[in-house]
Amino acid sequence: MEREEYIFKKLGSLSALDKALAEEIVEHIGEWATINEAAKYLKNHKNTIYERVEEGDVISRRIGNKILIYTRSLIFLLE
Repeated sequence: MEREEYIFKKLGSLSALDKALAEEIVEHIGEWATINEAAKYLKNHKNTIYERVEEGDVISRRIGNKILIYTRSLIFLLE
């Protein structure tokens, strides 16, 4: 199973509290966020977010020279 598929399955089996937290993240920064937006929201350094993207811990897409993160997957960085 591909890493991204695994993350989507985990998103589907989140507890009610984690789902509410994921929704709150989406309300604050949108469905997709840049590295800087995610780092600011989570109060982490952007290099930490880059590392987690490279490790495949969150769902992301490269569009041109930007990396966008599927914000619902940021919930896994809070664990």
